[in-house]
Amino acid sequence: MRFGTRNDSLLAEGARAHYREPLYYTKNYKSRTADVAFYRDLAARSGGPVLEYGCGNGRITIPIAQQGVEIVGMDHAKEMLASFAERLKKLPEDVRDRITLVRGDMRKKRIRKRFKLVLCTFNSLLHLYDRADIEGFLACVRSHLQPGGRLVFDVSMPSASELARDPNRGFRVPPMRYPATGELVRYAEYFDYDAARQILYVTMKFEPVDAPERAWTTLLAHRQYHPKELEALLHYNGFEVESVTSDFDKTPLDRYTDSAVWTARLGRKGARS
Repeated sequence: MRFGTRNDSLLAEGARAHYREPLYYTKNYKSRTADVAFYRDLAARSGGPVLEYGCGNGRITIPIAQQGVEIVGMDHAKEMLASFAERLKKLPEDVRDRITLVRGDMRKKRIRKRFKLVLCTFNSLLHLYDRADIEGFLACVRSHLQPGGRLVFDVSMPSASELARDPNRGFRVPPMRYPATGELVRYAEYFDYDAARQILYVTMKFEPVDAPERAWTTLLAHRQYHPKELEALLHYNGFEVESVTSDFDKTPLDRYTDSAVWTARLGRKGARS
């Protein structure tokens, strides 16, 4: 399944499809906890307020608010924000009062508030597919940071072996119960890398065990940013990198790093702008 290098409609689908089913998203990432602990503790030390881009349905946002920190969660997916709103109803009033939800495009949306800490969590930055996208995002971050504030984000590290996978070969896991329907489904992932645009397309295939003819797919598209590339983009958009660490454990990047955690602050040029 080869994808064209300029198929923008496919790219738009890859930016949104994975977030249309909050029940599956919640189930799939329930065991992902290292980033939750990292951002929760970071936010508590900052004292807030915090802005989180890519808040989804609150996997990281809610634990931050439970630490007594005021936080604004921004996301572009209406389905995830609707799920978040339902989760809010079940929380204590004091926790609800610390959370503000905003729907918006992180490349454009600005709110009249500044923050000690701006987060872009769980690969949300990888939906910024070209230079104009990331420049728009970083301009918004600059407008939202208090003096001395920090931008912190995590992104998966490009993996040569993953990018070189055969796009026609499915990588399978044991059958699972699909949460929206309760039916048992077979699951496989197909990886196809567009080297011209540095975008990795992941096609997730769900096939009901009892009705394989009803199989469906969900597309996810992630821009692949190499560390030196990100460093240059931050620098030329007014930021200074304070640290880059590996997998939320504060160790240096190495060949085994899965997620790189970046901390940056406004440089002199960025602070003036």
